[in-house]
Amino acid sequence: MQRRLPPTALSLLAARGGQWELVRDELRGSHWAEGAVVSLTRWVDNLTDVVAPAPWLRAELRPLAAGELGGLSQPQLVELVQWSDLILFDYLTANFDRLVSNLFSLQWDARVMQRATSNLHRAPDGGLVFIDHEAGLGHGYRLLAVWDKYNEPLLRSVCVFREATARRVAELHRLQNAAAELLRLYRTREPLSAQLGFLSEQQARLLQSRIDFVHKHILHCKAKAAAAL
Repeated sequence: MQRRLPPTALSLLAARGGQWELVRDELRGSHWAEGAVVSLTRWVDNLTDVVAPAPWLRAELRPLAAGELGGLSQPQLVELVQWSDLILFDYLTANFDRLVSNLFSLQWDARVMQRATSNLHRAPDGGLVFIDHEAGLGHGYRLLAVWDKYNEPLLRSVCVFREATARRVAELHRLQNAAAELLRLYRTREPLSAQLGFLSEQQARLLQSRIDFVHKHILHCKAKAAAAL
């Protein structure tokens, strides 16, 4: 999944600093405040828009049946597991500014699912690229009451998972240390971590509980598939 997330770093805006010297004129028109924290994401060339595939174009969200999966080509299956990674990732972080925002807009735009998905693009190699995650984790967790009625049905609509993804979820469930590991990585790899906040204790528990829920769902899907054999 990491291949689908362009690396992002934080930086303090300093109009007179060496890092920003070449774009000083652009900064003057940006209305960014001196000393603001901004995120810098690696540029990816030649990205194109992405429309959700058939399983998520219908009004009623449900997993593909075994017979439907059997009729998919290998490229279609590869596409499907990329979307399952995306939906799982957005459920864990409670991100509401991607496929969920399209589902929300269905109430006044019946054709929104046939348009490009927010904050999602396709790279030249065919892989999906997830961008702009500010609506997840802290922000998303504060708004669970609003958006989980979309995020949870989306997760339940997926019953095909990449093996490596399922293994990692199982490991995080077993260790019960997701927030602690995230904090360790944050402090190790983000130079500005000492100046910024992190998840509250309640949000840390939410992250782990959502991992546990995903693990339970994957086990349910495995049992359902085994029963169909």
